[in-house]
Amino acid sequence: MTVEIAGVDDWVLIQSKLPGTWRELATEHGILAKDPRRSQSDGSRWKIRDVDALLRLILHYVATNAGLRLTTALAAALGIANISGVALHKWMRKCGPWIAALVAEMLATAKAFSVERWAGYEVVAVDATTVQTPGATSTTARLHYAMRLVDLSAVAILVTSYKIGETLRNFAMQAHQLWVADRGYCNAPGIAHATAKRAAVLIRFNFGSLPLFDARGRVFDARRRVLGLAKVGAIGEWNVQVRPERGAPIDARLIAVRLPKDKADEARARLRKEHKSEPSRQMLELAAYVVLITTVPRDRLSAGLLLELYRVRWLIELDFKRDKSIAGLDKLPSKLPETIHTWICTKMLAIQLSRRLAEPLEPFPPSVVGDRALRVPLSRLFANT
Repeated sequence: MTVEIAGVDDWVLIQSKLPGTWRELATEHGILAKDPRRSQSDGSRWKIRDVDALLRLILHYVATNAGLRLTTALAAALGIANISGVALHKWMRKCGPWIAALVAEMLATAKAFSVERWAGYEVVAVDATTVQTPGATSTTARLHYAMRLVDLSAVAILVTSYKIGETLRNFAMQAHQLWVADRGYCNAPGIAHATAKRAAVLIRFNFGSLPLFDARGRVFDARRRVLGLAKVGAIGEWNVQVRPERGAPIDARLIAVRLPKDKADEARARLRKEHKSEPSRQMLELAAYVVLITTVPRDRLSAGLLLELYRVRWLIELDFKRDKSIAGLDKLPSKLPETIHTWICTKMLAIQLSRRLAEPLEPFPPSVVGDRALRVPLSRLFANT
């Protein structure tokens, strides 16, 4: 089997799917700031001539998992660029912010996650996955990443031992940030860590890991209150306190909404799939609700807006789950944070390109090129023959 880099016509189609300002974004991020077409003193015909060649190489390397040497060898054979695998890796370390900006433009995230919409908060989504580091044959590490949603830029990317679990304490936080996370991050030490940094949290509530209290220090029966929401779409909200082992109590809000019957049935099916034994009756009843814990004050964001924000976060979570299972997002090519950042962003860019190519928004001419695009969207970037 051979791997081919897309031909000229294919690359023209790919460019048509990129944001119109993608070259300007490269300039803004200092990519090829010097004259890219000047002759090389080492005697080679050319290195990276322009951002077109650079993006083609990075996309090919990341999306096909072809390897640095094979990618650069193919690029040289096709007259695209003449560089070494080491040189391409150096470009990878540099291009992360630029490619993150490209993905943000394609997803139009700036409006959805602007600080104006979310009461001045900078929204950050956090997640983690088990990964394989280079040379490993099984799970050897855990990838923790936090992403600023307004521009999809990485706040932090950490590779740790798989023994290091999901916790907000893994991240350096800043004031006026709103960290959105799933129930794996629902614990008192993590919430206390965020509060100490003057950051807020919005977390899927975990009934088993986070005890709640009322203002007098009495145990708050979250299960009873949530199950009292009998009407579909009904939103409940209660003032509660989180009491870490060290430090003062933290004021918070418990927010819940009852799901429609079809969504509740889907949630129960997922619950049964995740548990080896049959879930308890109470667990199945609670699966009919979305329950969140937040430290955002009521006068800044309403319960309805916070539920909306978490739904958007869940769509991103679904994207990550799909990308990890289909696109190999959880198989790291390197241990260097800069390379991992670029690699993850490029995976996301390739996925967005493939979706645009698969959308029947414009007709393809009756040609081999058009037929290939309809059958295998990613063949516009690279084809296996």
